[in-house]
Amino acid sequence: MIEFNSKIDEKIMQNLTRVYDAVVDFASLPKKIKVNLSFVDEKTIKRLNKETRNIDKVTDVLTFPYIELKPKQKLRLSDYKFDIDPEDNRLLIGDIYICTKRAEEQSEEYGHSLNREICFLFSHGMLHILGYDHIEKNDEEKMLKVQSEILEKLNIGRDRFKCGFVTIIGETNAGKSTLINQLVGEKVAIVSPKSQTTRDNIKGIYNDKNSQIVFVDTPGYHKRKTKIDDEMDKHIKEAIEDTEILLILIDAKKSLIEQYEKIIKNVSFEAKKILLINKIDETKYEKVYPQLLELSKIAKVDEILPISALKGTNCDILIEMIKKYLPSYDYEMRYYPVENYTDKNLREICAEVIREKALLCLDDEIPHGIQVVVTDFKEETEPIEIYADLYCERESHKPIILGKNGEKIKEISTKSRLTIEWIIEKRVNLNIYVKVKENWRNDVRAIAEFGLNVE
Repeated sequence: MIEFNSKIDEKIMQNLTRVYDAVVDFASLPKKIKVNLSFVDEKTIKRLNKETRNIDKVTDVLTFPYIELKPKQKLRLSDYKFDIDPEDNRLLIGDIYICTKRAEEQSEEYGHSLNREICFLFSHGMLHILGYDHIEKNDEEKMLKVQSEILEKLNIGRDRFKCGFVTIIGETNAGKSTLINQLVGEKVAIVSPKSQTTRDNIKGIYNDKNSQIVFVDTPGYHKRKTKIDDEMDKHIKEAIEDTEILLILIDAKKSLIEQYEKIIKNVSFEAKKILLINKIDETKYEKVYPQLLELSKIAKVDEILPISALKGTNCDILIEMIKKYLPSYDYEMRYYPVENYTDKNLREICAEVIREKALLCLDDEIPHGIQVVVTDFKEETEPIEIYADLYCERESHKPIILGKNGEKIKEISTKSRLTIEWIIEKRVNLNIYVKVKENWRNDVRAIAEFGLNVE
């Protein structure tokens, strides 16, 4: 039983009793035992830490075991017959003190109820009484595993499910597509050294046991010249308005403040904002640090983090930073099935791969007028037969794309096929046909026919 030495909400009391019963059942403890549970302020728990542990700090929970047990060791009342309380015929196995203030702060930090946090701290204290500890890393892992198993059975886990949308914005060539591919761990968006390669809002989906993060890769900010540029502006605006978090990506090799001020004026939505300084691996710390210091004084954002999207530097920190701000749920809430890593189908992915390779292989004046449509995808054949039309804007561009004796289109096709085979893990026979659709980037109907989501 639990001896409550402080007043407590009835619902929390009921859940603490459930936790107590679950721990007793897990450790096969005898029924004739009890623990004392007290809720104290910061001053009291700091004093207790100082007096008993010579630690001058406030902790969330403090435990004093009155028995000597090791994990999984069976407790026999006969070993403690002189310690049993004659009034209730029970053995007091320990005192547990929980700091109410710290519990409140941690419930906000983890994004769950005070009820859940107190149950977590109480189960933590109970396991300490049973001999579990977390001084060594191996011991900590064992203790947390046992604690999670106990609480999950009661649906009182500390980690609630996190889920939401995260939109990546920035200038062209800032590294947005590289970042989304790095975070998701799969090829979602095309990557090219040429600017203006992303035309639509591409979604990449990160999944783990306790979260789903839907990343939205937007077209880069640049000077608008054509109808499709106007549509790209609409895509950026829609993505910004329908998101929980904005990742603002700027290039460490350029003026940080100039980039930030240019982008932030287009952002008015009240989402959480994380400013990412990308490509830190391509410049010197001494050059970036003074700018970063100045930027931290003026940037109206929630977090600032230097990263390398290409090498993955600090991307693990970024994931945890994002989770901190995402909405949390008492149940597993996913917008997409856990096996999905993008909202694109295989046809769309293959078309984007072909366009990526064309951008890499062709001269600067041609790529922005290129669009690819997969016309047939025969999965039942071996190898898989894929047919695609590669469109350009002018008749004069067609021979350049084909190349002398068809060498250029062969290069594009070979590079595309190898990447597609890597993605779908099957052999592919790729057939690409070059076609002309004059000035299609200024033709709203043609843009729509290419599936670029125009009104």
